[in-house]
Amino acid sequence: MRKKRKSKWFLWVLILAVLAAGAVYALRYFRPEQSAEDSNLISYAVERGDVSTTVTGSGRLETADDLQIKLPVGVEVETVFIKKGDRVEKGDILAALDVDSLEYRAAQLSSELGVLDMQLASRKTVSAINAPAKGRLKYLPASEGDDVIDTVNTYGCLAILSIDGLMQVSIQTNAAMQLNEEVSVQWYNGSASGIVASRTDGGYLITLDDANAPYRANVSVYKGVQKVGSGIMDIHVPLAVFGNGGTISKIHKQVGDTVSAGTKLFTLENEPAVDSYRQTLYDRRDKAEQMQTVLQLMSNPLVVAQESGTVDEISVVEGQKTASMDGSSETEAFTLGVGGAVFMTVDVDELDISKIRLGQEAQITLDAFSGENFRASVERISYIGEAAGSITTYDVELRLDYDERLLSGMNGSAVVHADTHENVLLVPLTAIHEDANGSYVQLLQETGDWVKTYIQTGLSDGSNAEVTGGLQEGDTVVYRAASNNLFMMPMMGGDFGGMD
Repeated sequence: MRKKRKSKWFLWVLILAVLAAGAVYALRYFRPEQSAEDSNLISYAVERGDVSTTVTGSGRLETADDLQIKLPVGVEVETVFIKKGDRVEKGDILAALDVDSLEYRAAQLSSELGVLDMQLASRKTVSAINAPAKGRLKYLPASEGDDVIDTVNTYGCLAILSIDGLMQVSIQTNAAMQLNEEVSVQWYNGSASGIVASRTDGGYLITLDDANAPYRANVSVYKGVQKVGSGIMDIHVPLAVFGNGGTISKIHKQVGDTVSAGTKLFTLENEPAVDSYRQTLYDRRDKAEQMQTVLQLMSNPLVVAQESGTVDEISVVEGQKTASMDGSSETEAFTLGVGGAVFMTVDVDELDISKIRLGQEAQITLDAFSGENFRASVERISYIGEAAGSITTYDVELRLDYDERLLSGMNGSAVVHADTHENVLLVPLTAIHEDANGSYVQLLQETGDWVKTYIQTGLSDGSNAEVTGGLQEGDTVVYRAASNNLFMMPMMGGDFGGMD
């Protein structure tokens, strides 16, 4: 019985000895010594530098623009000299046209122009626009040969009459003035007497005779020798003159003339049936332009590239006449990608799109040129996103510098330099830790001890972070390398970054 108790006692002593040895080992190995000489610690002196954030994406190169080369309908393409994907220079011949088909098309257009000319001649009528009331003509924006509807749409009317013999100017002034008091209204190279007609909010309304006062002129108002205000000359009681169509062939009155009710102001041609006449006129202009193009092609029946580029599309077939699917007079024959492959569109995640701004610099690497960077900048941002599952992305268009080696369709990736802060305090991210109260570092003291110090951070590039508060240049922070932190254990009474 005593032997059994002795065995149990020995076992307990052995267990306690092992635990004590383990505790001593743990204290020696894991306890953070309050000294920067610990071989597991890294000391970093806070210094200034630059930090940038980036946004990445991938895409394909695209040409700067598309050039559409069109041909008149009804023209036969005899030979096509290029293929899709060819690179052409300005002036290169793309295709040859059949001369007989050009001559036939010219004859067709000539006949169609003759019919339209007869229609226009048969519809040509003469009418007039008269003054609706007695007054003085003060505004006349129309000219002979103008289309009535175009003039009204542009200027708001054909003319404006003053029908009570007065002009007016509203002024803002603090000067004390009496109603019916006489004042002088002056403008460039002229003046006239006026009277104070009424009070307005903050000033007065001045009226004067409309005989010489220029409409919409800048004028100044004087009370004796004292300037009391300025304004724009306007018509006191205006009456606008309109028309419902036609072309102005003659104007019978000029600005400043007095007219009676019924006085002829304008003589019009083609005023009746305006809509049909205008459509016929437009049709004739279109046919005339087609005729000019066909005649030019007859003198040189070759289609040439107006700019250097890459052949993206060929929409005509050898031995067939050009045709239009939408009824227009021209059809697209060739599409050239011009301006070089200088655009790349990348998808930016909704979490990063707020960092992107127009003009930001970017670096593009292409699979075709491994190890080489191409400079670019943000040219366009789409503010309409496309959802794919739970993520929304936005198109960001980057423009590269022109390089003749770059071809449309080349794959690559882009790094946009979204933001840069220069000459700021920097601390490695591995030295920064967080708890419920915020971000902190271990600040080394002159005594060799370190103190848990909370800081405020700003921009980060993934390696370093900007420190906006809590540290000063020259401060030293200590931290364990990330690989060592994996083996650290929190100790009672101890506190070190990475052990929370």
